[in-house]
Amino acid sequence: MYPMAIHSWKLGKRPFLGFLLLISLLLGNVLSAQNSRKALEAKRKRVEREIAQSQRILLTTQNKKQATLHQLNTLNRIIVQREELIVNLEKEVIATEEEIVRQYEQLSLLQADLVKEQTKLNETVNKAYKTRKSGQEMAFIFSSNSVKQALRRWKYLRKVSDYRRFQIAQLNDQQVKVTNALNALNQVRREKTQLLIAQEQERKNLESDKKTKTELVAILSKKEDSLNERIEQKQVQMAKLNAAIRTAIAREIEAERKRREREAARSKKTGTAPIAKTPATSEISNSFKTSRGRLPWPVSQGFVSQTFGVHRHPEFKNITLQNNGIDITTQAGQNVTAIFKGTVSAILSIPGEGEAVLINHGDYFSVYSRMGSTSVSKGQKVALGDVLGTVMTDDDGKAVLQFQIWSGQEKQNPENWLKGR
Repeated sequence: MYPMAIHSWKLGKRPFLGFLLLISLLLGNVLSAQNSRKALEAKRKRVEREIAQSQRILLTTQNKKQATLHQLNTLNRIIVQREELIVNLEKEVIATEEEIVRQYEQLSLLQADLVKEQTKLNETVNKAYKTRKSGQEMAFIFSSNSVKQALRRWKYLRKVSDYRRFQIAQLNDQQVKVTNALNALNQVRREKTQLLIAQEQERKNLESDKKTKTELVAILSKKEDSLNERIEQKQVQMAKLNAAIRTAIAREIEAERKRREREAARSKKTGTAPIAKTPATSEISNSFKTSRGRLPWPVSQGFVSQTFGVHRHPEFKNITLQNNGIDITTQAGQNVTAIFKGTVSAILSIPGEGEAVLINHGDYFSVYSRMGSTSVSKGQKVALGDVLGTVMTDDDGKAVLQFQIWSGQEKQNPENWLKGR
């Protein structure tokens, strides 16, 4: 009886190891799914923060009680964000459903193994009880032919006893796993219910926003001519700003050219090799260039309300918009910070467009305009993140930073240079 029990224990290790491998694979799938759900949850929370921020911005301009294109742009942004949020919630619901299936499969396997462990333990305990009751254990030891054999048989019985304790420990461990798996399954089910509720609420919010947009478009359509006039006026102001920016950049480039000419003349006179660029200029230019796509945003909060280039307004096809950079809608009073180290080349002031700060980064320039106040001066060196001033708030209550990046005298799309949010 006892040799057979030990033998079956040893043979049983392989199936048990196979079961452990299966559980490990299931757990690996569950962990992978959980990581995917965490990524979706992080994205959902980010979009929710963006919606809340856009709503605060919209509320600020709505308090002016006058429908504006800015309100429409902000509302369009909220609608896009809500649609993104609903899609994300749908993905989260699907992910939770898949996880529920996986958790249920894992729970079923654990429960099945628990039954097996209980059956095996019951069989072992029954055999041990019958053996002890009949006195076979002591007879097995005392029937030995020698003390050495008796000692071996005693050790053998110890192993049988250890195996029973091992079975009990395995059973307890299995019961804990089943309980934990059941709790995890119920938790995922609760999370799915919450996601479905949130998804339904966001659909209602989206319908409400679309209705508000329709009403706003109807109001603005009645005064499209005045909107065109106002946009044309803004474009004239922007043209003056852009001309001033080009002039300032050209002045910087010309100053650098003359410096190089003087350096070449000095080198020719002394017989030394001319230096095309100062080490500092080369370092900052190269560093700025390699930071493409990784530069920080000039404001801590906000979204792109007008993109780079020439394009028609999405709602009013007769309105054409032109931008040498991007417009970043933010909240009133937001600090504007330098996206890279450099030197302040100019402080420009254009009526209706506030003030603008031009920063030299070697062969590159960054421009921060529509600022209500500035806290730097021409010739001042700035570091990454230094505060340059605050965003201007106009008569409509909107705070929009106009941001540009130039490579020499060639304008760039700032979104290609700034890191994603």
